[in-house]
Amino acid sequence: VVLNNDRKPFNDIRVRQALNYAINKDEIIDGVALGKGTKLGSNLSPVLAKYYQEGLEDTYKTDLEKAKSLLKEAGYPNGFETTLSVPSNYQFHVDTAQIVAAQLEQIGVKVKIEPVEWAVWLNRIYKGRDYDSTIIGLDGKLDPYQILNKYLSDSPNDFFNYKNPEFDSTLKAAVAESDDAKRVELYKKAQTILTQDAAAIYIMDPNTNIALNKKLAGYKTYPLYVQDLSSVYFTQ
Repeated sequence: VVLNNDRKPFNDIRVRQALNYAINKDEIIDGVALGKGTKLGSNLSPVLAKYYQEGLEDTYKTDLEKAKSLLKEAGYPNGFETTLSVPSNYQFHVDTAQIVAAQLEQIGVKVKIEPVEWAVWLNRIYKGRDYDSTIIGLDGKLDPYQILNKYLSDSPNDFFNYKNPEFDSTLKAAVAESDDAKRVELYKKAQTILTQDAAAIYIMDPNTNIALNKKLAGYKTYPLYVQDLSSVYFTQ
């Protein structure tokens, strides 16, 4: 769940943290992904085991009272109204939005779900950064820098409108570091900063699920949206 860090009330870290405390990730994974997903706490997949900072997924364990307390502290004792814009062509995201809205209602945050066409999402939300919050899946890369650099203050695709000088310096130091162990620690620190800042609400790394007829063989799975059927054949 991407929160526009440059727009009220999400420019207040207490509000972003409150929303994180209100979300039950296990409920979303069970309800939307049928349990086929790995809970996340920051913007890096555990698939990149070398660089992955474990434990961040438990930073904001569901705590509605803590969430309400933070909202009150931020000046929203009765919650607030907001719009959650969701690409309508991704049913997975639409279903997630419905659960998120129901969970946030428990702390007084009234969410209006706005379905948008994919072209509108790309132009108004991603490029124009004109939105309150949105739900999207982010691509993975083999290089952690290529995943995390979207949060740099001067990044053209920082549609989170996230700005933190410490994060900037940490990530830039990581990519320039020649010592492998030090570089790994810097990438882990960068993930931790994103989590502590509640830059977004990180939910899950969904599994890639494939159903195959028992009469077929030779299917190959790729870590991309690729369906190469040239190797598939009937066994009977």
